[in-house]
Amino acid sequence: MLFKQWNDYSEPRHHIDAPLDNNEDLGSLQLEPLPDVELVGGLDISSYKKVILTTKVFRSLFPGNLAHASEVSKFRVSWKTKSSEHALYREDFQLREDSLRKSDAKVLEIPVLQINPETLVISVAEDFLHVPPIALNLLSKQIAQLFSTPLEILVLGASDRIEQVKTVSYPSDEAKNGLCVLVPPEFLTNFIASAMTQLILQKIPFRGYIAPSEGPSGYEKLSLDAMDTLIDQCWSELASGDRDTYFKECHRNWRLNGTAMGAQAGLYL
Repeated sequence: MLFKQWNDYSEPRHHIDAPLDNNEDLGSLQLEPLPDVELVGGLDISSYKKVILTTKVFRSLFPGNLAHASEVSKFRVSWKTKSSEHALYREDFQLREDSLRKSDAKVLEIPVLQINPETLVISVAEDFLHVPPIALNLLSKQIAQLFSTPLEILVLGASDRIEQVKTVSYPSDEAKNGLCVLVPPEFLTNFIASAMTQLILQKIPFRGYIAPSEGPSGYEKLSLDAMDTLIDQCWSELASGDRDTYFKECHRNWRLNGTAMGAQAGLYL
């Protein structure tokens, strides 16, 4: 059985602190500097033809590729949060009136991997407990600016608001205004949603697949049907070997890395 996330309070959409930080006033935004996003080492994309934007949930679709990939660059996201107050005690163990509040610096590094001479992969490890949404929003903006030159962009994402694997693209002949083919109340709320938004705002063509999932951001579970569809769609995109071998490896990794849904993970209680 899978329990979805829930909160006791209404969290602001753009919040520097993580959801579980012990803030004094949970109902108001704190005045804090925005996270810093930088590309460490630079990156020459002129020699590449394709870039894949995805999350760690879909690492099962890269059997062997990510393990042998080379890191050509990386994004570094840094921000500061206020830790909870720590009371100071005297030697007689009586509580002092003053207290200490420290500022914690946090850093998130996202590698840019080269899986073959023409393809780059950016796989983000989402974590709604420790990574604020605004940090991933700023990261998406930097990624869109980096790949603004003509380049084939493939996105792989998940949503718990759809019932089957959806094909998305920009521009698209199927949509009225050339936007993604999502019918309300279908929507996205994670890193891939932010990346797609930035690509659309900057009018950068892309295409991809959104799979139905269950669970909070960063801890999604995929069903067997969704995984089969993704394998069929992504084999020609990601694999260079035999299809049957790719199919078996993807299913094996899907069960081992904790993204299989329910009893399909192979565990029985």
